[in-house]
Amino acid sequence: MDKGVEAVDRALTILSALQAQQRLLTLHELAQVTGYYKSTILRLVASLEKFGYLRRQKDGRYQLGPACAQLALAHGATVSLKDVLQPAIRDLAETCHETVSFYIRDGKNRVCQFRQNSQRAIRHHVDEGDRLPLDRGAAGLVLLAFDGRTGKRFDQIRREGYAVTLGERDPDAAAISAPVFDASDELIGALTISGLRSRFTADAIRQLTKALLRTVSKLEAELGYTANKESQLQDRASRQRAE
Repeated sequence: MDKGVEAVDRALTILSALQAQQRLLTLHELAQVTGYYKSTILRLVASLEKFGYLRRQKDGRYQLGPACAQLALAHGATVSLKDVLQPAIRDLAETCHETVSFYIRDGKNRVCQFRQNSQRAIRHHVDEGDRLPLDRGAAGLVLLAFDGRTGKRFDQIRREGYAVTLGERDPDAAAISAPVFDASDELIGALTISGLRSRFTADAIRQLTKALLRTVSKLEAELGYTANKESQLQDRASRQRAE
């Protein structure tokens, strides 16, 4: 297997360190985070600055340069939402053996944009393109919560990062839903697992929630969303409570 080019690996490690820390770093801090000698970092940052991937402030601290933002925009322009979402939805449905859907908001309703129905004989069935109420069901609550709706229930959804409903829209159905954000930190929809209420025991809800959030994290990484999810959700909740 090709081990790659060491200089390129080190340069990308520096960029990754700045991205992960989400703040400006001094030369000393970069050395601590990457484990590289300062002399090595100085040689690499010279090239990164030249091509716009790194920027050095007057106080000596480093930050990601405009070329990184341009790459992110180019990535977003070439990524098809359908191509990213559909395989993830199919995989999650096969893993959890329940129906998986992706909903977007359309006025006072939510629309099922993508869907993979469970292979179980008895299942929760909705077709792509179906319109459902926005104020009932886990997906609708998530879309409202992360669109700024106020109230204790929505505060809790923003704090926890997902919603669970049992028989709210349909007395025999249950659902778990979580928001999905893109590279611009914009809400693009709600990924949802749904099924018969009788199957959504406390233990099943815990396992399904873990699977759902894992899939959301993978989706957002592919879409270019790189912020720390837990802290970002808390920041959003704080901002929205303050508004």
